[in-house]
Amino acid sequence: MAHKIHCDIERGICPAIMSQWFHPKGWGRSEMSVGGLRVPFSVYSVRLKIHCDMDKKLQLQSPVKTGIKRYSDWDKNQLIIEIERLRRRKKYGIVWEDKEESVVMQCKSELPVLKTIKNREIENDDALPMNILIEGDNYHALSVLNYTHKGKIDVIYIDPPYNTGNKDFKYNDSYVDAEDDYRHSKWLSYISKRLFLSRELLKKDGVIFISIDDNEQGSLRMLCNEIFGERNFVANLIWKSKSGGANDSRFFAVDHEYILAYAKNADFFKLNLDAEAEVTTSYNLHDDKGWYSLDRLDKQSIRYSPSLDYKIIGPDGKAYYPKHKDPKYPNASWRWGKETVKTRYAELVFKNGCVYTKNYQKDGAIPRSLLVDERFGRTRTGKTELYELFGREMFSNPKPSKLIRHLVSLVPNKDAIVLDFMAGSGTTGHAVLALNEIDNGKRRFILCTNNENDICSEVCYPRLEKIIEGYSTPEKEKITGLGGNLKYFKTAFVGAEPNDKNKEMLTREATDMLCMREDTFKHVKETKLIKIFKGNKRHTGIIFDEDAIDALKKDIAKIGGKWSVYIFSLSDDTFDEEFDDMKKNVTVAPIPEAILRVYRRIFQK
Repeated sequence: MAHKIHCDIERGICPAIMSQWFHPKGWGRSEMSVGGLRVPFSVYSVRLKIHCDMDKKLQLQSPVKTGIKRYSDWDKNQLIIEIERLRRRKKYGIVWEDKEESVVMQCKSELPVLKTIKNREIENDDALPMNILIEGDNYHALSVLNYTHKGKIDVIYIDPPYNTGNKDFKYNDSYVDAEDDYRHSKWLSYISKRLFLSRELLKKDGVIFISIDDNEQGSLRMLCNEIFGERNFVANLIWKSKSGGANDSRFFAVDHEYILAYAKNADFFKLNLDAEAEVTTSYNLHDDKGWYSLDRLDKQSIRYSPSLDYKIIGPDGKAYYPKHKDPKYPNASWRWGKETVKTRYAELVFKNGCVYTKNYQKDGAIPRSLLVDERFGRTRTGKTELYELFGREMFSNPKPSKLIRHLVSLVPNKDAIVLDFMAGSGTTGHAVLALNEIDNGKRRFILCTNNENDICSEVCYPRLEKIIEGYSTPEKEKITGLGGNLKYFKTAFVGAEPNDKNKEMLTREATDMLCMREDTFKHVKETKLIKIFKGNKRHTGIIFDEDAIDALKKDIAKIGGKWSVYIFSLSDDTFDEEFDDMKKNVTVAPIPEAILRVYRRIFQK
């Protein structure tokens, strides 16, 4: 009889369900017992049943670097080590074959920086925040943002490739097709690295929304549980993406997608009410606090609580009790405990033999997890938006801006920074500008996208430009622009070898990163040794030679206000003592060490 060893692994979701059969002919003198399990040293045959996206003929590797791959060739000590290794491995969660990615490996030899594309800047109003578009691989952009925006992002929305196997996902510049044995592992390798980087960007009350479909929804949910923490799961929203048809499915007509939502820290996370939600409650009563409806204080439930089944005396001296469906089998309780009733007694309404509370009309309703109304848009809505802007179909499956506008509107901060590092056609930027127009917010966006098929330069940027500046529809209708400012950056690289030449080069090339970090984009002064920029709240000074410290201090004294000063240093000198007389208004940091410290954390894992 075959002996089975089971591991909790599941295709694309958990580590692979695996059975190994050690046949009876393998038992003999060369056998051992580990944890009560008899294991042969010379295994007659091993049968692996693997349900995961690893090689179908996978042979488990020995922890001993002997080059021997077959269990039947291992000695007693090697088998003991292997069984102990299997015992220590993850029992629950998601496991995949991590696949090397070229853009990640590139950062071992080159470090990413940003360079401004001057002829694509849009500056309309200094009073409005600066929006940012980064052209380049999102892994490199996220690495830069880990220096410039760590802990600053309120909302992240991404629409990653769904890994359908139908030329929607590239890994190392090659499409991953449905027959690729490593299809799911490549996708998980890709998305996990970017989600780890994005987590560091969120504020403690921040939230990430991720669009996905059935191909990777299960895998993504478990991955996010590991990266963001299961307790920080907010919701799995269901968005009706199609109005009808959906005949591309084999069994059920699938007309929905998902949006996974995770908080950075659920203890601090809050949501607005959905201001546009239809409310069916009839608020037909009124007092000095406003319109309200009546809610029964007693509720029937299978979770009967004797401690909440007690007597309440009304103003008329009458005793009131929860109303049970059958007094022999109590199933009703008050919603309030005795202490709450005592302190909030004046809020109770005694009417028709029942006790009620007042439910005042609110400016909206609690957001629902089913996004099925037309107000959230459909895939065709996103296509129509692009057609109105360009007069032709520009993108295969763009999300409607109304959908993302809804998600962003649920976050209380009207000055939020919204990041989309898989920006595609720029829908998130469109949504942020539209929402600001509606509620007078001052949100800003950061969009990151590569330029494959000119998606950034010929679709995303022109779309943002049209929304900001205005445009004419194919029907010649003039649409007024929503206003705003935009900076266009491209990723570039400097050598990663930690020598003096590369450190100086990184410092020279980091100017745009420092301006982005401090939100100081307005050029004030530039010499060979000093650069000065200003924003609405502070100035940034960059010193390329410490001999210019006194010169910058004179500028600081003349201009006044708050300053962030960065000083080139081949070591990690802080120069704090040089600005001791200005420490109330000036913060000082050495570069490039402040940047290199972040990059070492990311790239040397």
